Amino acid sequence: EMALIASRRASHVGRSFSTMPLVNSFYETRRNVVPAFARDDNWAYTPLANVLRATGKSGTCGRMPSFRGRDDKRYVISDKSSIIDACTQMVEQRLSFLVVVKPSITAGNVVVGVATEHKYVTHGARKIEEVGEDERSAFLAGWSLSDSVHAIMTPTDRMLSVTPYDTVQTCVDLLEKKLFRYLPIVAPDDDSLRGILTVRDLLRPAGALWAPIAHLWENKPVGEILEGSVGSEASLREKYSIDRKGMIADAVLQMSRETLNFLVVVDKENDNKIHGVFTERHYVTYGSKIAERDGTGKNSTNEGIESIMTPAASMLRAHPGMDGAKCIDMMLDNNVRFMPVTNDEGTKMLGVLSLRDFLKPLWS
Repeated sequence: EMALIASRRASHVGRSFSTMPLVNSFYETRRNVVPAFARDDNWAYTPLANVLRATGKSGTCGRMPSFRGRDDKRYVISDKSSIIDACTQMVEQRLSFLVVVKPSITAGNVVVGVATEHKYVTHGARKIEEVGEDERSAFLAGWSLSDSVHAIMTPTDRMLSVTPYDTVQTCVDLLEKKLFRYLPIVAPDDDSLRGILTVRDLLRPAGALWAPIAHLWENKPVGEILEGSVGSEASLREKYSIDRKGMIADAVLQMSRETLNFLVVVDKENDNKIHGVFTERHYVTYGSKIAERDGTGKNSTNEGIESIMTPAASMLRAHPGMDGAKCIDMMLDNNVRFMPVTNDEGTKMLGVLSLRDFLKPLWS
């Protein structure tokens, strides 16, 4: 049986569906690469197939979506759909991604890629650059959003994925190379999609923060963690901020250029006082409501950021005195990879913490 599994995994590695290299963590002891504090933790060595079957647990593992044919349409969209269809579905279902499938009578739904909020932002930035300054008011008037969902899709040959035979530790190791919010689990024998893992599923089994993570950051203030990260650098604070007078188009271009999923909106004429936050979700929501705006003259990315941003009083943020374990818990609860750190009053940006800052000891 083990030989059969190994041969299937070997053949899977050569296929274009997964970019995940062959990982031996399921078959060989990895004590030489696993940190000492995690070596005796059974969760780290749990195969993802077992995680998918852990429906009796009270945490997010028990609510993990299962993709089998047409069973769960919430996370799936047809490859015949348009960008506006994808935007609407992501907003209604509060998702940052959709699995794009090609319906097949004989094989069921064949996965062709994944559409994401970030790809929508980069697509929007490309369109904005194409039309130029004088014609931005025409953007979002409908013509671009009627394009195929393929325009905001990552095809399977570039889609990051793992197999049911990989382990939790494999996924944690993968986070070092790329900070993902979700990770498709793909069967090596037939390339079917068995499930979707989020970072929260990996680090909060049974609804509680994974012991090695909690052990490291309990009673350690966010301010101290920020000091040891690149997120405290002034250049990075500038990278993650935009003036409140900016237009939606300006925010989209900056997020695409800097590969960001949010921008802190500040008043640069008033000592960079924080006014709110603009995210990928705001832009996707804006696109999904084009039908409501049609004919009103408000179909332009030349609208101000403040018209659709989340105000400062409601934005997700950390402060220097917050406990580190609470901060990472809040990030996992909201499925975000980056957290702005502000002063206690929430008026001045001090830096940005990445999930990678909290996970670095797991890779030491």
